[in-house]
Amino acid sequence: CDELKPACQNCVRHLVTCDFLQSRPAYSGMHITLQNANDDPAPPLPPPASVESTYELNLVDLELIHNFTTSVYTTLSTDSLVRQMWRVTVVRMAVKCEYVMRALLSVSALHLAHQRPERKESLVSKALLYHRLASREAMGLMSALDENNAENLFCFSLLTIFFALASGRYLKESVVVWESAFPDWTFLLSGASSLIKYMTSRNYEGQLVPLLTHAKERFFAARDDSRAQPEVLQDLRTLVNGSKVDAELLRVYNLAIDELLHPISLALHDGGRGMDIIDVFIWKYFVTDEFLPLLKTPGANQEAIVIYAHFCIVLKRLENQWWLQGWAKHLISQAWELLDDSHKSWIKWPMDELEWTPPT
Repeated sequence: CDELKPACQNCVRHLVTCDFLQSRPAYSGMHITLQNANDDPAPPLPPPASVESTYELNLVDLELIHNFTTSVYTTLSTDSLVRQMWRVTVVRMAVKCEYVMRALLSVSALHLAHQRPERKESLVSKALLYHRLASREAMGLMSALDENNAENLFCFSLLTIFFALASGRYLKESVVVWESAFPDWTFLLSGASSLIKYMTSRNYEGQLVPLLTHAKERFFAARDDSRAQPEVLQDLRTLVNGSKVDAELLRVYNLAIDELLHPISLALHDGGRGMDIIDVFIWKYFVTDEFLPLLKTPGANQEAIVIYAHFCIVLKRLENQWWLQGWAKHLISQAWELLDDSHKSWIKWPMDELEWTPPT
């Protein structure tokens, strides 16, 4: 303390109450002034507690941002340009849009919970809270889609898909789409698909172009004739076409099988080493409108459950990603439970590929 009266300059500089002032009698007519002599007196300094609370840092949120920009972004794509988009572009978007930021933080929190199991309870709670708040705001904007919010909503919908997949292990409810439990994959993918169609119809050339460009590249890569293995789904096609279903439903089933052949061929070619994360979503993008809703009524659409069970082979090849781990066997076990005895044998091949056996 420099013992200047009525308060030492160190205390003034740090905005704290000076003990020296409290230990001396008050001097009438004197006050601290940081202004010129002719100016009005400065207002009294705020109490230390209010100053501290105003500038208090949320260290957990800062940790989640750091985690996203140093680790999480690498798990959302195998393409370098798309990774850079997640690390830089999406974070910049999140800084300007609260519901994107909360969705981003929720995914990062789930990743950190996966890496730090001793902190799982608090991190998962934070992730669920942040995503609930983000959804409340974003869902209200979906009905008022325009060129000003489409980009942010698309980014939110992508983060929500990762959140839905990653959060499944922490939720008590089943997260399988056909049980209409949280998260409803049909809704999530339909929302993302609608936004993609909206943006591409307007010749979108914005900040998320790297992702759309990469998706097109993977679309054509999956259709490379040198990797095609049409025979692998021939038994499935024969069984489905032998079913007693109407012509329109049969058309939907055959389209789903045609599209599924592409990612399955990639999964089986060279041990699946040429696969990309986005391959998981391309098939669902093409079948989201007609096929995926059938999974909500499994009793009436047993063939749809069988086709979806074959998709688990694709999921299994990409389970090195933290947000996909365990999904393949979980979904095929659910398929087994939902299929009647006459259809259970139809999924023998995917069961063998996943090395999964039903419980006795």
